[in-house]
Amino acid sequence: MARTAGIANNYRLAGLLAGACCAVWPFVATAQGLSDDISVLSGSASVFTAVTHTRTDQGTYTDTNTKPGVGVSGAVGGTLERGANALTLQYGGTVDTSWQSADSDQSDNSTITGAARYTHQDPASRLDFNLGHTVNSVRNDTGFVINPSSYDMQNSVSAGAGLRFYPGELTTLRFAGQAGRTLGSGTLNDQKSVTASSQLSRRLTDRSTGSLNASRSWSEERRTDITIDTVQLVYSYDAEGGFFSIGGGVSKANSEYPDGTVSENEAITGFLERSWVTSDWRTAIKYDRSMSDSATDLSTGFPPEFSFLPETIRLRELVVTDSLLFTHNNQRVCDVCDLGIYAEGSILESQVSGATTHEYRAGTSLGFQLTALQRLTFGYSWNAEADEDANIIVQQIHRFTTHWSRQLAENTSFGVQFNQSYLRTRLARSDEEQFELRFVLTHGFALSR
Repeated sequence: MARTAGIANNYRLAGLLAGACCAVWPFVATAQGLSDDISVLSGSASVFTAVTHTRTDQGTYTDTNTKPGVGVSGAVGGTLERGANALTLQYGGTVDTSWQSADSDQSDNSTITGAARYTHQDPASRLDFNLGHTVNSVRNDTGFVINPSSYDMQNSVSAGAGLRFYPGELTTLRFAGQAGRTLGSGTLNDQKSVTASSQLSRRLTDRSTGSLNASRSWSEERRTDITIDTVQLVYSYDAEGGFFSIGGGVSKANSEYPDGTVSENEAITGFLERSWVTSDWRTAIKYDRSMSDSATDLSTGFPPEFSFLPETIRLRELVVTDSLLFTHNNQRVCDVCDLGIYAEGSILESQVSGATTHEYRAGTSLGFQLTALQRLTFGYSWNAEADEDANIIVQQIHRFTTHWSRQLAENTSFGVQFNQSYLRTRLARSDEEQFELRFVLTHGFALSR
């Protein structure tokens, strides 16, 4: 989980995390030395001017719109450690103003995406606790939009604590509680959940562990109360060049709706995860089958890959989800290039309506260090959805980014960025295309131990 955040490089921080906000490469001088209290801290701030051209297919004709605009964007991320305390964070955002070319009407847009997690875990102490914050771009079954700033922003916070006991030399028993809720007002910010869990684990060898995990989650959303009980048996193996974990069990949900009706659902759940790690690259693949809803995730879930946070989160009711995720980060594909890839497919079966939805997302970033002062980066992402038939895509959106930058001073660079977005849909709405040209001035920093 959080262990993967530290390998994210500066481009993935500014580009993949911030999404459609100004993706920049924070050119910096040689990292400055810090005390042992800080592992990594990096970020960038940019000002930009842009021209955006949008085309909308109206059937018999094409509606076009061109907007000039200006804005600012920024990104920050890193891992800070001191003794038993650790803080991992990554945030990115943008604020821009644009004008209609025809009537000079002004519009303001803003986006922010990111997450932070603080943990305290002292091996000499039985007690551990954590705090977390996440801000997502969310949509409530509204379909894809070509402009990310048209989605709603949702802030959520979480907190939890655990208490460990040692009934044997090789055995650990941990009881924990975790709570999460969304902040603000409105239907998208009226969610909360609490999860109580226990874990009985035993070290099998120097590198392997077996455990029995049990949890109960209570969630509340739109006056619907859901209780989910889960039991899983897990085996983990920590190798020198990677990690392997497998688990299986059962989940049972009890839902009480505003009209007083009650329903019960049960499903077999589990996961399989394998990762390979070297000094230059990391590859991971994970299959997961779970039962949850958006409110329950507030106290049970956390972004598995900081460097590949989804561009948008779809709010959902109680579903059984089967997902397969692949990620690959390579900081030295060649002497002057780096590569990041992710791909995920999910099948969501509603426990309320019985409807099945297929969701897909994939993306890649490829960077070239042309000279000591110049860099060229290509990025692509794809999101798509299908209904019962997995082969018939109902709606999808493609995003392409080409970015060239040149270092002007020690921590300052100038860049030119061309973004393309293509929205294709079979629903009762229009296809859209958007093209944006940005000129970006960036000041960045990178501090490391």
